[in-house]
Amino acid sequence: MSKPGKIDILTRVEGHGRVELVRKGRRIVDARLNLHESPRLFETLLIGRRFDEVAEIACRICSICSTVHKVAALRALEQALNVRISQQTDLLRQLAVQGGQIESHALHIFCLALPDYLGVGGFPALASVAPLELQQGLKIKALGNLIQETVGGRAIHPFNLLPGGLGSVPGVEQLQHLADQLSSILDNVSAMIGFVSTLDEGLPALPLLSACAVSGGPPLFGDRLATSTGVTVPATSAAVWLNERNEDHTHAKVSRFDGESVFMVGPLARLNLSKPTEYGKRLDATSITDSLKARTIELHQAVERAMSLISQLLNEGLRKETPTTITPSAGEGTALIEAPRGVLLHNYRFDELGICRAANIITPTAINQAAIEMSLKSLISVINDDGYESIKLSCERLIRCFDPCISCAVH
Repeated sequence: MSKPGKIDILTRVEGHGRVELVRKGRRIVDARLNLHESPRLFETLLIGRRFDEVAEIACRICSICSTVHKVAALRALEQALNVRISQQTDLLRQLAVQGGQIESHALHIFCLALPDYLGVGGFPALASVAPLELQQGLKIKALGNLIQETVGGRAIHPFNLLPGGLGSVPGVEQLQHLADQLSSILDNVSAMIGFVSTLDEGLPALPLLSACAVSGGPPLFGDRLATSTGVTVPATSAAVWLNERNEDHTHAKVSRFDGESVFMVGPLARLNLSKPTEYGKRLDATSITDSLKARTIELHQAVERAMSLISQLLNEGLRKETPTTITPSAGEGTALIEAPRGVLLHNYRFDELGICRAANIITPTAINQAAIEMSLKSLISVINDDGYESIKLSCERLIRCFDPCISCAVH
């Protein structure tokens, strides 16, 4: 007879979730992810709001991911209202998103994941077993926050990113300071790639799932979804293809896709699709358990891209500008951006007065639920002779490979 068990509290993840394990006799035979954090109905909150309120509200979905939510919302509403932004504004928004990438990846690598690989129970113990790595990680995370603050006005829920432009443009000294700080950490980030490559994954290799990522624009941006199966989906069809639906076991909608494959999103998916040759064998990923390596490589890429964006901005010369004046009109827009944890979609429809009449937000962790469950089932099939407590620990560690942001998922 099957008997349920639970990992009631997933630790070292953002938000509240659990894993339900089904035990038959002495064996674990099934697992299900349950994201039970209360939904906040953000999409409903946006209905009836003016276009200039939408992004301010949407970025409150999550504090860690607030910048990328703000930029995605702005891009979607500007597309709907036929608003053009300057190249300078576009570059600065890209810089802010890279700052969020640096901050989030550093948080996961050094505070949430590293305890698993060093055999300690949590973040505080890292101060004893890996003080240098911890100090470096916190410095990198702080710099990611500083980038977001410099461009967005503050690190969380940025107020300087506005429809049609920016409230104020950062000064030359501010951007040069960021460039100097980024240059000072680049070697440490490079060293972390080597360090992470030496760590024992501690989990069996699991089948690598099909990958999905945003394509068709500058890094992390685009107008379509690309997949490892060869399917390409334009932004206007992405929500239909992702095929979100309500299911009883979770408070987050679940993507069932427009077909039979299950897709994963996030750093490992992005790198498997782009296959950057400069990282060689360190990127020879064959299992979801290679996710820490992927995040460390992406952290390095984000630092380099932020430096490149600042160099371009400084070389072209900063100029004062004011946001484009927006005349409300009826329209619909969809934005695709890669958040730290994977594909993020914002879609809005406005009436002729610029009032939001429909909103759809699809987040990476919501998309990844099917991939997490499939990976959990694969894990159980190869370790089900282990003790119950050991299986629970392995399941929790596997979930941290996806770095779920549950607050985003249940938005």
